[in-house]
Amino acid sequence: MPRCLVTGATGFIGPRLVRELQAAGGDVRCLVRGSSDTSLLVPLGVHLMEGDVTDDATLSAAVRGVDFVFHLAGRTIAPSYDAFAHVNEIGTANIAAACAAESNPPVLIVASSLAAAGPSPPGSAAREEDLPQPVSNYGRSKLAGELAAREWAAEVPTSIMRPPVVFGPGDRAGLLLVESLLKTGIHVVHRPGLPLSLVHSDDLAAALLLVARHGERLDPTNPRGTGVYYVADPAPSSYTEMGRMIANALDQRIRILKVRKWALYTAALTSELMGRARGKPAPLNLDKYREGTATGWVCSTEKIVSQMNFRPAASLEGRYRETIAWYHSEGWLRK
Repeated sequence: MPRCLVTGATGFIGPRLVRELQAAGGDVRCLVRGSSDTSLLVPLGVHLMEGDVTDDATLSAAVRGVDFVFHLAGRTIAPSYDAFAHVNEIGTANIAAACAAESNPPVLIVASSLAAAGPSPPGSAAREEDLPQPVSNYGRSKLAGELAAREWAAEVPTSIMRPPVVFGPGDRAGLLLVESLLKTGIHVVHRPGLPLSLVHSDDLAAALLLVARHGERLDPTNPRGTGVYYVADPAPSSYTEMGRMIANALDQRIRILKVRKWALYTAALTSELMGRARGKPAPLNLDKYREGTATGWVCSTEKIVSQMNFRPAASLEGRYRETIAWYHSEGWLRK
């Protein structure tokens, strides 16, 4: 594997991707902010380069001479669309422009989200050629980032990855649900239950490498589907089933409590107002309410499977057991 740059490397998925790239023989450098916690990256021996995707002046040195750029940097919780877009749109535009400025532009792999496409139709799965219809500020900002990358697609060979819900070691957002189930034994779901696709972080990292090596690139003349990939476990799941798998991994019995939209709206509004009062965005907010009460978030893996023979390394049930074991081993959960 040639020289690689990873943005967002200090996040949840970043260290897993770095390990995947190194295992493939990659020479990896990581773009990190001065305030970032690099404790998971330092032991891996990667080259740390200080910079920020929202500061274009810091990017030319980072992309210089690399063969692949894996753009993971993004914001998942923010108080407004503009706050999301500052990173998810402008940051992507900056990294794509920096790649285009190279005499031999690297392959750019943009980690977007299923949220950029919007909810899947009832009873079916989203496909790459479907017209995007995001319902949340987060999803709209990720779609704006995709469009920003497309602006440079004639000069920079680019592919877009749209993972659904990602879980695995290092996932602090997922830890909140695990802790809640441990504390209360109750899994609150929207009636009748939200259909979901899921992907483990290591399987996502493997898919990112596959697409970098073998995937098709965006076609500036064809804005629908070409160069875009969904990646997920092929087994359809749901938010209800997610709770059951976590409970099984915890060896704990739980009760499924199905509530109506108004109850979730009240909880989300209260949480958002409390977050505003504290000056810190709350994990449960109106943006997440819009996503959590949609028709579903299921994506088809047919394209990445047929083109690159993508296969998850383990079942979802097994992956949740691995994740819970990691939480315990790292002291994130008390036994």
